Amino acid sequence: MTLPPATTAKASDTRSAKARRARAPSRTELAVPNRIEEVERVSDLLDEFGAKHGLAKDDLTDMQVALDEAFANIVNSAYSDGDPHEIHICLAVGRGTLRAVIEDDGMPFDPLAVAAPDLSLPLHERPVGGLGIHFIKSLMSDVKYKRIGDRNRLTLTKLLSE
Repeated sequence: MTLPPATTAKASDTRSAKARRARAPSRTELAVPNRIEEVERVSDLLDEFGAKHGLAKDDLTDMQVALDEAFANIVNSAYSDGDPHEIHICLAVGRGTLRAVIEDDGMPFDPLAVAAPDLSLPLHERPVGGLGIHFIKSLMSDVKYKRIGDRNRLTLTKLLSE
């Protein structure tokens, strides 16, 4: 994931970012195979989308971590058949939010039903796994899951900083 270097914002920069948000499409979609190396295409899509809309680096970073974790969970755990599958990603911005919707045809899995990890335990006593879902829930303003027919739909929403 490559993000632009941090800069000091000027009033003209803020106006330019708002103008880009007004002109750029407010939604983009991508379908990728269920292979872990495709996370780079998903990352690039978010970076390009964020740049077109002038989104803040911190907001993009939070969404990138959550989207990477969700994508990796799907690729590594949703399929037991070894066959190729498509994962659909839709990014949208509007009304002060950045939203990512991830859909797959893997086994039903509601990440919101997973118990929070016990972070008070020493590292060597913690079970493996579960932190990715914890990161997703912590970084996003809202996370929703729904099973629609034979598809999982995970919606990640981040309130945008001003």
